[in-house]
Amino acid sequence: MFKPLSIFIGLRYTFSGRSKDSLVSFISFLAIAGLVIGVALLILVTSVMNGFERELRQKILNIVPHLVLVNKSGHTNWRDHISELGDVNNVIEVSPYTESSGLLFAGGSTQAVRFLGVSEKQIPLSFLELFSEESLAVPLNDEILLSRPIADSLGVSEGDFVRFIFPGNMLTGVAINYFKVSGIFLTHTELDQVLAIGNLDQVAEVLGLDGMITGLRIQIDDPFMARDLGYELVRRLPNGYGFQDWFQTHGNLYQAIQLSRNMVGLLVFLIVAIAAFNIISMLMMTVINKRREIAILQTLGLTRVSITRIFLAQGTIISLLGIGVGILLGGLSTVYLADLIQFFANFSQESFLDTSVYPIDYVPVDLRVVDIVIISFAAAALNAAACLYPAMRANGVVPAEELRY
Repeated sequence: MFKPLSIFIGLRYTFSGRSKDSLVSFISFLAIAGLVIGVALLILVTSVMNGFERELRQKILNIVPHLVLVNKSGHTNWRDHISELGDVNNVIEVSPYTESSGLLFAGGSTQAVRFLGVSEKQIPLSFLELFSEESLAVPLNDEILLSRPIADSLGVSEGDFVRFIFPGNMLTGVAINYFKVSGIFLTHTELDQVLAIGNLDQVAEVLGLDGMITGLRIQIDDPFMARDLGYELVRRLPNGYGFQDWFQTHGNLYQAIQLSRNMVGLLVFLIVAIAAFNIISMLMMTVINKRREIAILQTLGLTRVSITRIFLAQGTIISLLGIGVGILLGGLSTVYLADLIQFFANFSQESFLDTSVYPIDYVPVDLRVVDIVIISFAAAALNAAACLYPAMRANGVVPAEELRY
């Protein structure tokens, strides 16, 4: 605990307005500014990376199945399997689907899509949420739901007709069907670039599946247990079943988010480290400039420990001020980041993020108290360590030598 005298003298040394100490004050300002920028950027970057991770879980993995069960021989008893798998612990829902890649034509435009067939009786929960938000319903026969980017690319709107070409197989050959656009949706994710939704039975009929399905979509409580649970589910089913988990389709995205968080966080933390070096420089210059004053204080009765406390107080004041303002600035930047980006997007008439490149079309933020606490303590610990050496040098001043002349 610092004595009031040490804090008072430390404050005087930090914010001295005398011309003799102007350089020290300037370096103090640089140290505080460096801490403010470093802490604010760390909070902002961490919040954005947290936001991308959250959106991966809540948006993309809410639509993309955590597990897909497939059978090369075809799903013949899939209705029985749905009941059986639905009773397994950690399984939220099991729903059938049919899927095929193909080409959509409208006018003179062409778009490659993944045509996903869903059942009206067993709609995945994620699609129920999407349909509810967009006031849509599961397409009937000869109807199709298109994402907004696909509809814009083809130049179609609700009520228009599109032509769909399925690759088919050796038995059915290439299939050409016409569909009415019954609705347009927007997930704000990369899925908007490729996803079209149709009726389960009709897609199965066009693909020549004869009452069978492409596979079973499974959503679970913890997506990170998908692989272990996949092995367990396959063991419960007859031979011939296999599974694909979301790690195989979107695992690279998750790893990229984690790598970006760590690398950018490390680089930004270097700004805090540079600010710590500024504190060392500032304290060392203060010690050099104040050697006579330190000697006088010692002759007045201040102990070496008290002298050390003065410079520890000075460094602590700078650290707390920089970290406090940095937290405030970082928090405000995080809160208003989305509005700021939207303003620049409207001003430039261009989308800030494009789902053809990025997984989502907006910048998400997720400000967490635990991150603020960790960043604050890390910055404070680094700066406390930076204060030790100059403070120890200060108590090495010998009054007899400094006051000799």
